[in-house]
Amino acid sequence: MSLEKIKKIAEEKSRQYNPEGLSPYPFQNVPKDLDDLEIMLTDELPDHISGIIFLDDEELDDVKVVKFAILINSVKPLTRQNFTIAHELGHYFLHQDEIKKKLIVDNDSVFEADRMLFRNDDAESTRLEIEANSFAASFLMPSDLVKKAWEELRSVEECSQLFNVSVQAMSIRLSRLGLVE
Repeated sequence: MSLEKIKKIAEEKSRQYNPEGLSPYPFQNVPKDLDDLEIMLTDELPDHISGIIFLDDEELDDVKVVKFAILINSVKPLTRQNFTIAHELGHYFLHQDEIKKKLIVDNDSVFEADRMLFRNDDAESTRLEIEANSFAASFLMPSDLVKKAWEELRSVEECSQLFNVSVQAMSIRLSRLGLVE
């Protein structure tokens, strides 16, 4: 999928769940109308894992119920948690077919049985990770809002605080939007 198409999907989803353009992003609005998704914070993930999305399927009253769960490492800084939630939502909106397969290959690791993707802070980026990162950037920092903020603030640090993302994430977003070099 092209990065332009991913940006379009991410910004549409961002407006859908945050029409007022609030910051920090109101993630609690996302799963309200998605009955197959749950987002949870946990302090039980390994230090090198920021977040995981996995598929949990079970049978209830002879009906197969498929539900996605996102676990976010609560010991990470809030800016990292925000980006990771958006990143995992990118997997949810873009990669459900890959997650639903029995075998997932991500970050050079293979997972069977528990079908999951995870954000390994130390891993090299794969196509799925690049797409999820692109989604997260556009979801948290929609281009029109970033451009308005940049026109007014002209400070990477202040823009990062406004969007509740790291200075690094904001720097990359501003650069990709052609607002800074």
